Amino acid sequence: MFKCSISVYGAHLMVPEEKRTVAEIVRAAAGAGFDAVDLGYYWGEDRKTEMAEIKKLTDDLGLARIGYIVGDNFGNAAQKGETEAEIAKVKTALDEAAEMGCSCLRIFAGGYDLDWETWRSRIAEAIASCTEHARENNVVMALENHGALCKNSAQQRYYLETVDSPFLRANVDIGNYWNGGELPETGVRAMAKYAAMVHVKDLRRINGTLVSVPVGEGEINFDTCFRLLSEAGYSGPLTLEYESKFGDPRRGILQSLAHMRRCAAGF
Repeated sequence: MFKCSISVYGAHLMVPEEKRTVAEIVRAAAGAGFDAVDLGYYWGEDRKTEMAEIKKLTDDLGLARIGYIVGDNFGNAAQKGETEAEIAKVKTALDEAAEMGCSCLRIFAGGYDLDWETWRSRIAEAIASCTEHARENNVVMALENHGALCKNSAQQRYYLETVDSPFLRANVDIGNYWNGGELPETGVRAMAKYAAMVHVKDLRRINGTLVSVPVGEGEINFDTCFRLLSEAGYSGPLTLEYESKFGDPRRGILQSLAHMRRCAAGF
């Protein structure tokens, strides 16, 4: 059966802002019943010490550390002449992922409000510049379909095929395909064989607009999406990326986890 994970982005909603440390977020994730947690955000000033503490805490709580996340933006960095700084940011995150024992690093392409034909090759070049560092750390970069110039499966596949490295795979964000104009099942079917990470979120149309809701309250067929992933050979975790603004977040996260487990049963 798939492990069910939660991203620290989203899990932070279970912790009051005044108590929001990585340790408290990790404890909340374990208390909610998740098998694993994706790390990378909300570190304090003494990150090195905190990372060592979190390694021990996750081990003590029985939480796996599989995914790490970085909020890079190669497209707009290239536009501003800041590509080298963005490459350095991703390489630092690769180092941190390796330090935390995470096998994957989620990355973005970026490029908001930029032209696809003009900027896609610059983004691919920047990603390619990180693959050797990824190999040295034995951490796979997982490129997410996250809007901008990587919003659908065709754009996601362009980067994977252009860079052509075993250290660049896909983060299959099921809900984001729909946000990018592609039906979730279509995106998952196209990218499942490339998946190194999977993000789970649910969406519902309200007054013609797609709105994030707790998993199971939306319109996405996760039974089919999880089956497609399993048939393609994906056996990594399913990571909840909770973004709903409705109701109590802890209740929504618990409900989302229960629905994920129901849909994932048997795979």
